[in-house]
Amino acid sequence: MTRPTIHTIVTSALMALLTAGTLTHPVSTPAAEPEIKEGTLHLVSGTLLRLDLLNGRGLLRTDLGRPIYFEVPKAYLFENVIVGARIALRLDDEGRAVRVMDTAIADVVITPDQPLAATAPEDP
Repeated sequence: MTRPTIHTIVTSALMALLTAGTLTHPVSTPAAEPEIKEGTLHLVSGTLLRLDLLNGRGLLRTDLGRPIYFEVPKAYLFENVIVGARIALRLDDEGRAVRVMDTAIADVVITPDQPLAATAPEDP
């Protein structure tokens, strides 16, 4: 049976320390997307005026006439959206579209068929 030399013991100990250090500290990659915090999202709605999927940019005009420029990081979000449509966007702090929702005016404004006074029951 052979005895381990001091060189072998030191090398094994250093390798164990290096391996333990790499396992406890994950390596961050620049390709990883940053997590989006729910509190940093903004909801805007209006009419889509411009949509350039090749350059990843768009323009929305709110009901008050304010232009909202935004970035399109994922083109598939706008697959079923056309220019002129009324939409709602969820944007992060850097102006990137995170979610796109189609809105219809009929969903927002509900007109009653009868006046409220006519539908109220009468007291006996």
